[in-house]
Amino acid sequence: MIKSLLYKEWIKTRWFLLAIAIAGAIIEIYMFLRVGRSIRLVGAEHIWDVVVNRDQFLFYHIKYFPLAAGIVLGLSQFIPEVIDKRIKLTFHLPLPEKTITSVMTGYGFTVLLALFLIQYVSLLAGIRSLFAFEITVTAALTLLPWFVAGICAYLACVFVCVEPSWRMRIPNFLIGVAIIRTLFISGFPGAYIKMSLFMIAITVMFTLFLWLSVYRLKIGRQ
Repeated sequence: MIKSLLYKEWIKTRWFLLAIAIAGAIIEIYMFLRVGRSIRLVGAEHIWDVVVNRDQFLFYHIKYFPLAAGIVLGLSQFIPEVIDKRIKLTFHLPLPEKTITSVMTGYGFTVLLALFLIQYVSLLAGIRSLFAFEITVTAALTLLPWFVAGICAYLACVFVCVEPSWRMRIPNFLIGVAIIRTLFISGFPGAYIKMSLFMIAITVMFTLFLWLSVYRLKIGRQ
């Protein structure tokens, strides 16, 4: 039964996942081509000066991509379930509601995390080939909250879509936007170094919000 659920989720999202992977690769290639062109035009010394002394982050084009990827995956996975209340039919399967929701959300979370990890590691590998280790570490800390925002955006989409009441979906949406917005307050390199626990906390918070929506759907709130 679980294998059938996973296959259903794969059928719904496979083309969106492919689009996310291709878009991420294109953005990454563009950023490195741009930095390579700048090094050839003005020299590596000037680029290093911009990065080290002026605290400029050269790979900001990726900033909102994880957020968009999380939203696209979440909507592609759960909008079909919301239409005609198909998710209620899914809950009639011989499995507990929490198990069904965990499988569906776990699938999306896992594939999105895998895509993000591949892109995150490849980005850092490329940055390390151009800059010193210390700059690479700073870049890793600068990129991290943007990818966490992508995960939170996915969970927020589930939180909003599963909620059975349209009246509650609006405040749920506003809560999600407000929390995710905190991960984009500062674009200064390394600004979120001391906020690792906060990023973990908001991810857990969205998971708890999700279970609240599942509970409201289970008891038939309208």
